[in-house]
Amino acid sequence: MTSPSAGGGLSWAVIGTGLISQLIANDLAVTPGADCYAVVSRDQAKANAFADEHGFSVAYSDLHRMLADPDVDIAYVGTPHATHAGIAVAALEAGKHVLIEKPIAVDAGEAQRIADAAAASGRFAMEAMWMRFLPAYRGAVVAALSGAIGDVRSVRASFGLPFDAPDSPRWSAERASSTLLDQAIYPVTLALDVLGAPDRVCGSGCIRPDGVDLAEHMTFDYADGRFAQLAASMVDYAEPTATISGTEGWITIPAPFWSASEYQKRSGPIPDALARVDTTAFTRDGYGYVPMLAAVTEVIVAGLTEHPLHPLADSVATLSMLDAIRRSITETSHDQRSTHEAHIVQ
Repeated sequence: MTSPSAGGGLSWAVIGTGLISQLIANDLAVTPGADCYAVVSRDQAKANAFADEHGFSVAYSDLHRMLADPDVDIAYVGTPHATHAGIAVAALEAGKHVLIEKPIAVDAGEAQRIADAAAASGRFAMEAMWMRFLPAYRGAVVAALSGAIGDVRSVRASFGLPFDAPDSPRWSAERASSTLLDQAIYPVTLALDVLGAPDRVCGSGCIRPDGVDLAEHMTFDYADGRFAQLAASMVDYAEPTATISGTEGWITIPAPFWSASEYQKRSGPIPDALARVDTTAFTRDGYGYVPMLAAVTEVIVAGLTEHPLHPLADSVATLSMLDAIRRSITETSHDQRSTHEAHIVQ
C-alpha cells in the first residue's frame, strides 16, 4: 500500500494523454506538494512524448506495470468514460489513491462500485469535479445559500457548445460519449448544490440510435414551487452561463460558468437591482485545476479518504440524477415516436 512520498507531497501518475490530461499535467506542475512522476498510454511513443513535454520521470505503456510501481501514490484517470470504473477499481485494489475525471463513471451503479472499492482499500477516491473547488463557483453558491439574494427560488444553467465532427471520439458510443455525462453534469451539479434533489424530473432531448445523446433540456420541480431549468448540447450553442435567483435578487456566473473567475450579484429594490451590479472576482490559478489538485493533495497527506467538498456519495447521487434524466428523455422520445407513428397510421 502506498503512502505519501517523503517530504509530505504526493507522487502523481497520469493515465491517458489527451487534452484534459495535458491540462491536468500543466496544473500539477504548479500545485504545491504534487510531483509529476509517471504517465501511462497504450502507445509508448505518446507516453514518452507526454513525459518529455510535461516533465514526468517515467513513461509506461502498460497500466499494470505502473500500478505495481511503489513510487506512485495517486493516479489521475483521464481516459474515455467507459474505462473509468475498471481503471479506478484496479488502481484502488493496487493500493493507489485515485482522482477520476468526470464523470466518475457512466452510471450510478459503476460509481457505487468505485465507492465500494475505495472503502475496501482504505484509499482516497474522488471525481475530478473541478468546478466545486473554484473560488468563484463556491463563492456564488455560498452567497446564494447564505441569504445574499433572499430565499433561493430557481436556477437556470446551460452548457451548449458545438463540439467536433460527428465522427470524432467525442461522439463514440463505444467510449460512452454523452452530452449528459460531459456537459449536463455541470448544470445538474449546480442545481443540486443550490436546490437539493428535486421532487420531479422532466427531460427531453435527442439521442442517436447508437445511444449517444446529443442535446437535452431538463426541468427540476420542487413541491414548494422552486424549479431549475437546465440545458446541454454538443451540437448547438446554449448560452453557457448560470443564474441563481431569489426573492431579493439574483446571482449570475458568466460564461463559461463551470470555470468562471467571478460572479455578479444584483439585489434590492427593482431600480437598484436593474442598475447596479456587484462583481466579486478571484485570481485564477493555472488553467483552473490547481485548487482541486491542491485540495486533493492536502487531504490525502492529512490521511483522509474523501474530500468534504466532493464526497463519493455526491458523485453517486449526481449520476443517479443523470440516469433519471436519461430515462425521462428516452421515454419522451419513445412517446413522441409513438404519437408520430399513430398519426401516420391514421
